Amino acid sequence: MVGGQVGGIALLAAAAVILVMSGILTDYVVNLSYAGTWALATCVLLILLGCAAILYGASVWYLLIYRAWAVIQDGNASTTPEKAVGLLFIPFYNFYWIFRAWHGFAQDYNRYIDRHAVNEPKLGESLFLAFCILFICSMVPFLNYLAGLPFLAILGITSNQTIDAVNSLLALQAGTMNK
Repeated sequence: MVGGQVGGIALLAAAAVILVMSGILTDYVVNLSYAGTWALATCVLLILLGCAAILYGASVWYLLIYRAWAVIQDGNASTTPEKAVGLLFIPFYNFYWIFRAWHGFAQDYNRYIDRHAVNEPKLGESLFLAFCILFICSMVPFLNYLAGLPFLAILGITSNQTIDAVNSLLALQAGTMNK
């Protein structure tokens, strides 16, 4: 997930550098030489690859949210997997819903392991809350420059914790682990 995001950003940055260095941004309409055509084609390719990498990373993260909520469905979860992911696609409402979908998962997961007396480590709710705040900050112009790197770091940490939690619960539910 993080690799897709970082890789996509790196490809988009490389495209921007090529555009600036080749001068396409300044004289595209006036004088597009043969070398400029290749630079433009390279930039378009890098932009497409960068967007594809970012979309792939985001898709994997949405799949993780879905699977995470699916594994704790015992009748006491605060939302369903479909709602957890689906409502993140509603503009502006997603600023609220990220707290329910991601931070809320950490809370519900911790309650789930308490209810079922599962001997697994709890998720750090404050880290998931920090992720949600940085998620919103990363969408605000100029603030996103400050929030971007911490956002990606906490994305990796919380995603890793969630993957470990989901895998341990799946193993427990399959009967391969002891409570």
